[in-house]
Amino acid sequence: MAEAPQLTRVLRREEVERLTGMKRTALRDMTANGEFPKPIKLNESGRAIGWLEDELIAWQHERAANGRTLAR
Repeated sequence: MAEAPQLTRVLRREEVERLTGMKRTALRDMTANGEFPKPIKLNESGRAIGWLEDELIAWQHERAANGRTLAR
């Protein structure tokens, strides 16, 4: 029997703000500059958006590695 595909969590803006310490404007600006993962539309109108947890984890690891390199 084939394994079911593993789903990744979708995080809403409030949770992303809490996890990153950044507010809506910073998230929007960094996304526009290609410095932060783009959100996905959760409905057809695009009013509900979320971020894939896997992409945020990868961004966080990359940011931590670059930050530690620059801090030396």
